[in-house]
Amino acid sequence: MKIDELYSLVSEMDFSKVLIKSSNVGFLIEGKGDLKTTFPVPDCSNCIEKCCPPRVVISLFDVARFMDSNLENFVTGKFEGFVDLFLSENNEDIKLHHPHMNPVVTEPKGCVFLDDDKRCSIYEKRPFVCRSYPLAIRVDENKNKVAIWMGGCRNYNISTDEQAFRRLLDSAVQDYNEKLMANAVLMNYRTQLRELGFGKYMEDDWQILIQYNKKNKEYETQIKDMQKTIERLRAPQDYTNIMQRLQSDNDWLKEQIVNLEREMSQQREKAHSIISELTTQLSEQRKFMESIQKKEEPVKKGFWKR
Repeated sequence: MKIDELYSLVSEMDFSKVLIKSSNVGFLIEGKGDLKTTFPVPDCSNCIEKCCPPRVVISLFDVARFMDSNLENFVTGKFEGFVDLFLSENNEDIKLHHPHMNPVVTEPKGCVFLDDDKRCSIYEKRPFVCRSYPLAIRVDENKNKVAIWMGGCRNYNISTDEQAFRRLLDSAVQDYNEKLMANAVLMNYRTQLRELGFGKYMEDDWQILIQYNKKNKEYETQIKDMQKTIERLRAPQDYTNIMQRLQSDNDWLKEQIVNLEREMSQQREKAHSIISELTTQLSEQRKFMESIQKKEEPVKKGFWKR
């Protein structure tokens, strides 16, 4: 059985810290009972919504179950993006793709497994994403696991049948856990998966590595171009050394200016002292010359006094 071989492969990995239990799940289901004594339970047997869409996305484990039931002809598409997720350091922009149930008509109006009465023809073998609908496990902003009620189902009853709701919740938890395990296996055990017969649902690894190597070469070229640009813009000396030298020169210049201002101040004081002394000497000389002139001046006598 493919499903047993797949679980055997999974057993080689440690998922103890990532898998969840129903008891670990909170609820984000408003207006659907109090979830203590009353619970929302879909009434699929009397459904009038016909909400089973075409191309339902399925997990690796669902693919294994389809293979065991000889239903793999109704599966199309491949698991893509998982190698990129494995190789990439930043996986925020990586989009993962999964196989889906393939309709046999060009313009499907519903799931390929709906019979003429619009009932599921593989009800006992339906994927866990169908078993858990409209309940789904999500991670909230606080990284807590919560069960939410999807908006597509409107044909349900608020029931006291807790067991029916718990089966729905358990299916959602198993679908969540299987997707986590499948993602890890698709990233790390691709060769073993091909040996188990899952190769046709997986993208070609060789082409992935070629594209990845091509991207790396493009990045390397961009890095080299940036390095050349930096070298062209780089000063003869290291920037840090230049700044230290400029700072040192600036400090020396400041010191020289301070010394020069101090010397100029001293020279001004000395000049003022010399000027004051010269002024005093000139004043004394002026007085002395005036006194000499008074002594040497002759007395003039009038002509009529001879």
